[in-house]
Amino acid sequence: MISVRVARPAAAVTVLLMLVPAAACASGPDLPKPFDRKIQVGFKTAAPGLSVQAEDGIYRGFEPSLVNAVLGSAGVKYSSAPVSATSWEDALKDGDTNRNGVDLVVADVSVTDGRKSDFDLAGPYLQTPLGALTQAAHPAVVQQQEDLIPLRVCTVAETTARSLVDEEVKPKVSVDGKSPQDCLGHLDDGSADVFVSDYLVLRGMAVNLKSNGQSPYVMTEGTFGKMQLLVAVLPKGHSEACEWLRVRLDTYMKSQAWVAGLRSYLGFGSDVSDDNLRQRFQPTTSSASGYCDA
Repeated sequence: MISVRVARPAAAVTVLLMLVPAAACASGPDLPKPFDRKIQVGFKTAAPGLSVQAEDGIYRGFEPSLVNAVLGSAGVKYSSAPVSATSWEDALKDGDTNRNGVDLVVADVSVTDGRKSDFDLAGPYLQTPLGALTQAAHPAVVQQQEDLIPLRVCTVAETTARSLVDEEVKPKVSVDGKSPQDCLGHLDDGSADVFVSDYLVLRGMAVNLKSNGQSPYVMTEGTFGKMQLLVAVLPKGHSEACEWLRVRLDTYMKSQAWVAGLRSYLGFGSDVSDDNLRQRFQPTTSSASGYCDA
């Protein structure tokens, strides 16, 4: 049986979150819509390291920790709701329409031209290349993108990894995954050699998924593809709220709590310096140009 280890936040993160009640002094009318009322935030339920819904119903991981710090410190009240790679767009578009959707999504969503047109994008708060996950018992060797060609490559529908594999890699066998768990299943039963997705997504799985105390998966050596910029997503027409959130995300990203979150939830140890983590995974502010346009 594979279990998910929910990492405990590092001391730096804990200190920041302990300060939230004292800092939560902003009043609703002073906040831009939709943050002037209680909102629903969409998280993924089974993205170990980034976001997992634990048995107690609480979402834990780098992204829920980030939202708690950024929104909680401003006095924004929110509840959490589940979304997936294939459902978050519909849930977000329904947020102000039928009251059954979400108002904000923080769920490993990367920037694309289509998303810039359809949504307001706040951030980015992470950048990550693509990577490949393989079985620890029978590891595939992937040092560069071309090494994927002779392999059976699983990707999840409607992701940037799927686009890269379909348009550029054209592997020997392209294995369809309806969800990340589906691709893990293909690794488990031997019908896929590698699972390609955002590097940080896969690292979260390799670090946090355990079977008998050991991870059945390992990261391959290579990273590839265009750098993915992960953003918080609002419905189109919320440019004021988007800019407000972008500034707060930028401040958080430059804090020690951002680094501590990477270490806590994604397993980066003392062998990787803070500077190295920032160089690899901290996007530049200029990357956000125009994302909050109405």
